[in-house]
Amino acid sequence: MSESLGSATGNPRNKVALKVGHSLMDWIRLGNSGVDLTGTGGKLLKVTREELAKHRKEDDAWIAIRGNVYNITRYLDFHPGGVAELMKGAGIDGTELFNNVHPWVNFESLLSKCLVGRLVGGNDFLTPTAVFSPVETTQSPTNEQPKSPDAQSTSSAAPALPPPLSKVDWYQQTSFVTLVLYLQSPNIERIHLNCKCDKELWVFINGHWIGWRLSCDIKWPPLVTLPNNLKVEIKMSKDGPLWSDLPVLKSNAKPPPPKFAQVVVKAVQSVNYNVHLVELNYVEKVLEYVPLGWHQTFKANIKGNIVERQYTPIMRTSLTSDTTSADIILMVKAYPDGVFSSWITSGKANDALSASLPVGSFALSSLAETQHLVLVAAGTGITPMLRLLHWSLQPSKKVTVKLLFFNKMEKDIIWKQQFSLLMSTNSRFTVEHVLSDADVGWKGKRGWVTLQILQDILPDFSTSVPLPYFVCVCGPISFTQLTERYLQDMGYTALQYFCFR
Repeated sequence: MSESLGSATGNPRNKVALKVGHSLMDWIRLGNSGVDLTGTGGKLLKVTREELAKHRKEDDAWIAIRGNVYNITRYLDFHPGGVAELMKGAGIDGTELFNNVHPWVNFESLLSKCLVGRLVGGNDFLTPTAVFSPVETTQSPTNEQPKSPDAQSTSSAAPALPPPLSKVDWYQQTSFVTLVLYLQSPNIERIHLNCKCDKELWVFINGHWIGWRLSCDIKWPPLVTLPNNLKVEIKMSKDGPLWSDLPVLKSNAKPPPPKFAQVVVKAVQSVNYNVHLVELNYVEKVLEYVPLGWHQTFKANIKGNIVERQYTPIMRTSLTSDTTSADIILMVKAYPDGVFSSWITSGKANDALSASLPVGSFALSSLAETQHLVLVAAGTGITPMLRLLHWSLQPSKKVTVKLLFFNKMEKDIIWKQQFSLLMSTNSRFTVEHVLSDADVGWKGKRGWVTLQILQDILPDFSTSVPLPYFVCVCGPISFTQLTERYLQDMGYTALQYFCFR
């Protein structure tokens, strides 16, 4: 037995050697094999605590975590902490055990094929990290001590959740608190956060406000992620003891946040001879979540004139080695006659400009059935592809990604070495460079985008049955239009590709 920081519900330092054929990938393959891991034929049940208690044997083990009940019988041998550790939660509500060790683990994805149903009856979900719902949530009066972590709220005056949300959950460790917002629909229009008031966090989501009173100051900015289409997670780093409560605040008909917010340049880093990373921070404690593939408008007063440009923010990925606290990171190509690009890439720290709310139409639901993602990019058209690449290559995904990257000369290739390293370390990713003006020493493909090049890497659906392929295209207007025409010639429909414009 070796020491590790990861176990499931018991001792956080115990980790066992798994048997051959019991890796995480083996578990994912088993879940996708069609085998019924629920033991119920896939029918969702309402499980009482009495029924849950009947399933606490190694050949029949159920566990409840945050209100959901899972059949973990087949998962026991796949658990890195060993069978005995996981069996500590069998037959009971194991939420507190889980939260004490690794609340950040996405158990909903890991055990999704084992879902038996919902825990019902009594204090269904009574843990130190209580669920907030319209009937369970209260706002503690300012002259009242925070409620005990295991005291249930029953106030009829509880502020109701706004329409976009069906439930709000939270969990914590000494160094962070994570809010989990469950959505009623997967359509994300806008997520805006601000912490302008002392120890209050407000979230504007799909046209509605919801706020919380914080027990102490948090480190700004928080980390906002969307693990799936119906859940938003907001992770807030903090110092100090565990919080006993996280009361919801009444919105009091707050007006919507403005469409533009002031930002300042934090740092500028060179990527190559004419491409830079520009790090920006909001002046106030605000944060706009930018959905994958969406862009923002940035405007600045340059020599007395208001100049606007649109950029797609990139995220910190394995391709960007520096850790930074920047709120926004842009990849900007500086053109000699580009008023805005020259100004922002040569700007000094604290130069001010404004950033709009995000705009776009790309939806991750487009990739729901995708197994092969092909990214066709030219020059700085790589920017929306970077977050797509990061999303697709997460360990929980099974998507293979092919990047077809067009540039003029070899010196124009952005992150050539980083892409090569990624390809050598991740078998699901491949990259191919095509140069239109390569020197004599170039051994790769040459030319511009052609039907032949696309047919070399993509199935031609005009002559074959469509497969789970999806293509994303971004580059100069002429490049994007030409690529789209070729895709249509190959039988691709609007459901099988997306052009960033």
